[in-house]
Amino acid sequence: MDYLETKINQLVVERPGKSKSFVRTFSTKPTRDLAGKVGKIFGLIEIYSNDEQVAKLIDLIIEELKNNYYYQKSNFADDKFLSVSEKFELTLKKTNLAIAAFLESEQILLDLDKINIIIAVVFNQELHFAVVGNVGAILFYHTNLDTYRIINILDASVPNATSPDPFRLFAQIISGKIKPRDILFIGTANIFDYFSMDKIKNIITSNLLVEGLIELQKTLEQTPKENFGVITAELELLAFAEKRPIASNQEFDYQKAASRDSVKEMMKTEKETEKFLTPSLLPEVKKYFVAGKNLFGAYAGKTKAKAFNLYKTKKPNLVPGLNLKKPSLDFGPLVPKIKKINPLANVHINIDHKKITQPVLALGQKINSKFKHKPIWSKLGNITNRIFGNPINKYKKLPKSSQILLITTIILAVLFSLSIFWLAAKNIQDKKNEAFNLVFNQAEDKKNEAEASLIYRDENQARQFLVDAKNMILALKPTTKSQKQQVWLLEQGIEEQLAKLRHIIEVTEPIQIVNFQNLDSQAKISKLALLSGRNVYTQNQNNQSIYKANLSSRIMSAILTPDLDTAVLDLGASVSESELILLNSKNQAFKLDPKTDSLQKIKISFEANAAIADLTAFKGQIYTLDTKNNKINRYTKDKNEYTKVNSWIKDDTNLADSSSIAVDGSIYLLKKDGQIQKLENGKIITSFKTNVIDPKVQNPTKLKTDEFSKYLYFIDGPTKRIIVMDKEGKLINQYFSNSFDDLKDFVVIEKEKKIYILNGNSIFGVPTEHLK
Repeated sequence: MDYLETKINQLVVERPGKSKSFVRTFSTKPTRDLAGKVGKIFGLIEIYSNDEQVAKLIDLIIEELKNNYYYQKSNFADDKFLSVSEKFELTLKKTNLAIAAFLESEQILLDLDKINIIIAVVFNQELHFAVVGNVGAILFYHTNLDTYRIINILDASVPNATSPDPFRLFAQIISGKIKPRDILFIGTANIFDYFSMDKIKNIITSNLLVEGLIELQKTLEQTPKENFGVITAELELLAFAEKRPIASNQEFDYQKAASRDSVKEMMKTEKETEKFLTPSLLPEVKKYFVAGKNLFGAYAGKTKAKAFNLYKTKKPNLVPGLNLKKPSLDFGPLVPKIKKINPLANVHINIDHKKITQPVLALGQKINSKFKHKPIWSKLGNITNRIFGNPINKYKKLPKSSQILLITTIILAVLFSLSIFWLAAKNIQDKKNEAFNLVFNQAEDKKNEAEASLIYRDENQARQFLVDAKNMILALKPTTKSQKQQVWLLEQGIEEQLAKLRHIIEVTEPIQIVNFQNLDSQAKISKLALLSGRNVYTQNQNNQSIYKANLSSRIMSAILTPDLDTAVLDLGASVSESELILLNSKNQAFKLDPKTDSLQKIKISFEANAAIADLTAFKGQIYTLDTKNNKINRYTKDKNEYTKVNSWIKDDTNLADSSSIAVDGSIYLLKKDGQIQKLENGKIITSFKTNVIDPKVQNPTKLKTDEFSKYLYFIDGPTKRIIVMDKEGKLINQYFSNSFDDLKDFVVIEKEKKIYILNGNSIFGVPTEHLK
């Protein structure tokens, strides 16, 4: 039977008297039967203190973990109903109590923020661990390409650290997977001050694991005044054969053994014979071609010799009845007195009292006009007869055996030519298959890496791998049925995983709150929705009147402003309960008082050539996104005007590809590719990264949040989505509906757990899933 054994390697570099930290690694050694039931527990402990009692505390922690996990039968060994993770959790709870009791009895004062511990258990391919403080845990994930990918387990799994509780030192368990050929690397945090993750990967995976640790130890020993601890874990598949009785010499059947050997030899001979009888096409064609060539050469030589002998032995008769002694055409004795031959005259020869008249043509003389004007097909026929007639006649005169040999040679030559074309076509197809397999395998590896990332809840990395894999698959052009089936199956698997990671919530029938065309059948609503209390404000572009809809009563009304030319209002911000700022495309600003529903023009000191892409407000100040001048300006109110201006950007942030802005103390920029940037103190926070969004956004607009919300919201009109992310950049939900066919703006009321969406000329109400 096969058995997965967890191999643990430990390395501790201590500098007695130089460092104020205690570092210890440990690994339990349960029996094979016990390890097969509950796995192997191991860990790393680092405590910064000058108190010598800390060494006893570390011993206590290790002993409590061993005893509570393996040797308390009432809780573990005979309990078939608890999973390994549950057993591990109970062990940690008991160890917490023992630690608290020891600290109290020994009166040890420890800075709990300087305790760094990781305890792990591996059972089959399950990995469970608990972390206290700051340690490093990396999984070197083995891929199909025989390389290793770095997964920082703690970055992907552990939430924001909090100060440990002395009564609940181990407060959380993280679970994942580890498979054979993966390497789990755990180390004290200071190791990463000297080595990058790539460097550690190269050291650990390029050699045997033990050799890699020795190389790491040599380097660490050269560092000054610090203690280090490292522990590695990997799975090794061991095979244990079942015990079988050993036969004695008397029981051994030599005849059967000889028979088995004979069968083996026969099978080997059969394979060799099969290989001999099924050679490739090209050598066979070559063999037949060479044979045909030799036969044809022999035939040609034989024919030539026969013709020469025939020429020597048999004198030609040029004219029937005429027997000349010489083979040449010598008419001298017959016509002795002819000196010149008239080109147009006839030559008369009397042979055996028969008169033969033959026209004679001079060299270069043109044929008569009657032949000259023959039709073109007649001329072509003569040319064809001249080209093929003579060889055909020669072929007919050949002996039967020579005719068969010639036809065979021609057929073999044709087959040889066809084989060359076939091999060339096969070579081209093989190259296409090789290219297909290369891309297909790369896409499959991406999918597998996505699954590995999901083990440690790294959705962003998994999503990126799956998107890359999908793009590779879409670029493939399968030619065979098998390839098409492969592509279809892989594409289905990728789509299934992507569907889970998209967090799409489909709104099949959104509730219509109001339809402004009931107020005006010709209404054309602007891309603007502002919330004040329970009222949503927008504009009818046809008559420039302000429309108001109450979300509770669903009553609509119009605010007419005949004295003001507002033009089309498409931007706005809610400054306070008594002030909404509206902005048109001419950078003209208007103030709307929701309490009195009065509208008046107001001055905001925009630059003359400003291109305001978005407008928002925070704590009574207005913020504008000016993409043309690459500025984010903050306007402070002076009396009844916004004339005090401060440029908020302090670095070289490029705003040209930004579409919207939101403020909650920090500033969030929505880029045209759907990414969000976070700015503080006028500079971009480079550590803030947003998840990959799938499907890809096409035209994101209207980014919104406030200081009391944990979320960022924006719409993507072409894909009919409202996308929700948290303020750490994680994708939370995507609300999709086929009814969102003209998304313009929205407002969020988180207390009601609803989003009100301005779509076309209507407002829809959508209940939220992420706020429940």
